[in-house]
Amino acid sequence: MDDSSDFIEPASADDDSSVLSNDLAAVTSDYDPSIYEHQQNTASLVGSVTSSVNEHIYENGRRYHRYKSGRYPIPNDDKEAIRENVRNALFFELLGGRLHLAPIGDNPQNIIDIGTGFGDWAIDMGDRYPSARVVGLDLSPIQSVWIPPNVEFVVDDVEDNAWIHGSDYDLIHLRMTAVILKSPATVAATAFAHLKPGGWIEFQEVYPRIGCHDDTMPDDYVVAQFYRLAARELQRQHGWDLYAAEHLPRQLEEIGFVNIQRKVCHVPIGYWPKDRHRMQHAFLFEETLTEFMDVMRAKPLNTDVHDILPLDDDNKTPLTAQDIDKLCANVRTALCARNVHAYIPFHFVWAQKPN
Repeated sequence: MDDSSDFIEPASADDDSSVLSNDLAAVTSDYDPSIYEHQQNTASLVGSVTSSVNEHIYENGRRYHRYKSGRYPIPNDDKEAIRENVRNALFFELLGGRLHLAPIGDNPQNIIDIGTGFGDWAIDMGDRYPSARVVGLDLSPIQSVWIPPNVEFVVDDVEDNAWIHGSDYDLIHLRMTAVILKSPATVAATAFAHLKPGGWIEFQEVYPRIGCHDDTMPDDYVVAQFYRLAARELQRQHGWDLYAAEHLPRQLEEIGFVNIQRKVCHVPIGYWPKDRHRMQHAFLFEETLTEFMDVMRAKPLNTDVHDILPLDDDNKTPLTAQDIDKLCANVRTALCARNVHAYIPFHFVWAQKPN
């Protein structure tokens, strides 16, 4: 069993082959950053946060956004901040210390982070690129007040018809955001219109189709069952597509983007890797998924609110709270196992607006 490898997919929307890499954190590509020169343009117009969006709703022991209540069934409290911080650490490890893969040069002028959450990525980008004005957009006003002078945050719904946050962006970034959009292609088309010529869009997404490099994963693997249940309920209740990353290259090509590239890193599930870097990935993923189960249990999988049917189409008897708790307990056990060499793909997709 070769447990020290990640699959890196080629930079093409059509090529499904994979290249095996021994450098687990690195993501190779076939672009030359030196050939992309960016002009300096004016900064974007950013809306202000009003008192009406600073309120929150408390349900099931968790805190949620009040602005467009119910649009996003994930908490925005301190516990969620810890989960997002751990998830960002996982992305940082997978990218080898980088924040993005799009070749935006050394002096970008305008960057926006859509679905910024607690704003960590936007703050890091502001520190790394002092030349840039960095905007973080989210439904919740939960970002830190201690930010670099070139960073701003705005509360808004990116799926609204009007885009009030300016144009001529060098980079429009979305991390774990495509899965929560009703139409990622529509948002990408709006982004296309507001990128500068030669500007980039980048998606960083999990793709929860659990895989295995050998025959150690059973057909009824509980982690895969949990993700299928979560995907079905989030689709049914909120119109989310947890598998949105699969379609991004084709959708970006149809919009008119060029230089479309996709890289995939396989994150281990369980404590089976021998390589210390991959074991670190496994630890971070375990923490993230453990907290995500609590998020799902609080609202989307709350049997006091929703009738949750089993994955078996022949069984129409709703799951009980005890059934959900047992499933989550079995997932926690699987996250520490060594005998199943499973992995979950993380997709990085970036594309350029033609010059």
